[in-house]
Amino acid sequence: MSDAFRTPEMAAKYKALRESGHLERTCPLCDAPGIVTFTYWKIIPNTYPYDRVAKRHDMVVPLRHTSEGELSAEEWAEYGTIKQSHLQEYDYILEATVKKKSIPAHFHLHLVDAKSA
Repeated sequence: MSDAFRTPEMAAKYKALRESGHLERTCPLCDAPGIVTFTYWKIIPNTYPYDRVAKRHDMVVPLRHTSEGELSAEEWAEYGTIKQSHLQEYDYILEATVKKKSIPAHFHLHLVDAKSA
């Protein structure tokens, strides 16, 4: 799916990253600086955006390296507040299924502003 949303150039760049083993050595979501940082979450730019369909592509990620099932009630509560206060400026909030997640150990949601047709 994600390669269908990326230009061939961006898809090749992302494929090279995956094949280098970088995603197995470190978590780019943990290391990414926040555009906005909250108590439990941050919004980060996507380094490998869905540039075929998105004019802007960020992600919302918990500050701690955790899966969806391990998020606390406090983290979910803050996400709800963030969704109402900061995520309304995006066109879509997207989540890949387990079989398509490139970083399943660190929960994240994609924030996309779609390109006009």
